[in-house]
Amino acid sequence: MTTLYVDMMSQPSRACVIFCRLNDIKVEEKLVNIAKGGTRSPEYREVNPLAKLPCLQEGTFVLPESASILRYLATTKEVPDHWYPREPRARARVNSALDWYHGNVRLHAAGLSWHRVIGKNMKQPVSEGQAKQHVAGMKTTFQTLEQFWLAKSPFLAGNEISIADLLHCCELDQLCLLDGADQGPTLQELLEPFPKVQQWMSTVAQSTDPHWKTVSAFLHKVAQRGKERKVKASQSKL
Repeated sequence: MTTLYVDMMSQPSRACVIFCRLNDIKVEEKLVNIAKGGTRSPEYREVNPLAKLPCLQEGTFVLPESASILRYLATTKEVPDHWYPREPRARARVNSALDWYHGNVRLHAAGLSWHRVIGKNMKQPVSEGQAKQHVAGMKTTFQTLEQFWLAKSPFLAGNEISIADLLHCCELDQLCLLDGADQGPTLQELLEPFPKVQQWMSTVAQSTDPHWKTVSAFLHKVAQRGKERKVKASQSKL
């Protein structure tokens, strides 16, 4: 039996869950609540000493890191070839996008959402200076997506969706939390100058429905609550 340890507020966790549900891959989804310290518990650390999510387990085989999990599942399970093509050059393009993700999309999107929203909500140390750096990093990242990765094709690695598109878009979707931040920009404001990125994100979401909406529902519920709290706070100051 394949077990997938996830938290639906975790961007890469959502990517792995959507991929499995979309391709009818039979896994046991075990929820681990990061906010309540689930990844730091002795029970979870016994499975994954790195104390991160997601994590895949098959018997004594344990695999951390979302990109590796997606590659493994796409290679070992019966899924359409476009997710992780067998042709060497096509696969290399997917791998290239996956490698670029960590130091760009993941770095800045996760950093921005942490310092502007998540860290504050969890009463953890945050830095407005770092938040501003991540805003600048996101603008550069969106520009690179627009002018390089999506310049000649509708998806990151070509004309069909791949595991790289899913991982990137789940990460970027987390920025919906910015609607409840004390100050801008929101995700919509960041995306405004980049029509190709907007279309790509919309296409990925539509291509993976209904699982995209189902798996992302809790994230968007949290984002809506944050937005409502922000509106109430602004009204109370009038």
